[in-house]
Amino acid sequence: MARGRPRKADWSEGTTRKKQAGVSDMTMLSKITNESINDNLKMRFENADIYTYIGNVLISVNPFKDLGIYTPQVLKSYENKNRMELAPHVYAIAEGAFRNMIAYSEDQCVIISGESGAGKTEAAKKIMEYIAAVSGGNSSSIKEIKDMVLATNPLLESFGCAKTLRNNNSSRHGKYLEIQFNAGGEPVGAMITNYLLEKNRVVGQIQNERNFHIFYQFTKSASDEYRQNFGISGPENFLYTSKAGCLD
Repeated sequence: MARGRPRKADWSEGTTRKKQAGVSDMTMLSKITNESINDNLKMRFENADIYTYIGNVLISVNPFKDLGIYTPQVLKSYENKNRMELAPHVYAIAEGAFRNMIAYSEDQCVIISGESGAGKTEAAKKIMEYIAAVSGGNSSSIKEIKDMVLATNPLLESFGCAKTLRNNNSSRHGKYLEIQFNAGGEPVGAMITNYLLEKNRVVGQIQNERNFHIFYQFTKSASDEYRQNFGISGPENFLYTSKAGCLD
């Protein structure tokens, strides 16, 4: 195993039995310095512990590989658990926000930030997946709303994400997703607000980057009927999708 790369996490014995490295909440560090924080994060990362708390804030270090920590079994283990009962996880953040909303009848907000490639898009998807899994509602209308909320992810990624030098699925926009719940904790609606879309990417990209995903998806997978009626061909034949020299 290469030095510095995390090994695959072993969750077979349950999330509470996995040996933890370093401290899971850095408010417990004996000395708070840049070095101690970085050393703790590195120690945990090399033990496949990519999540670490600082109080109510969750830090994640993108492993750029599947660690097996988003299975249905892991998700279920965080349901109705206090944040400190189990290892730090994005599911614990989602659980806390959801239960606080129900207990106190107050709006909750989760802010996800980080540099390009940090894993913001994936974190947002995991939070939505968790809320959809644990929130109540067995009626067809509630299930339809849950499915619609989850279905927004690939659509927004197509129109708002692009391949960059650092990240194959870089969000080139900001997104505010608001989910409305009834008094029983069942999702009854959602609203998405997009902002700061990198519009200039449509007409120009730096070398070896791509335009928004949707242009390549459409030009590569258009039906024969569309190709014949609208003159659609591969992305290599259009200036806006080919001049940066990256088609895949």
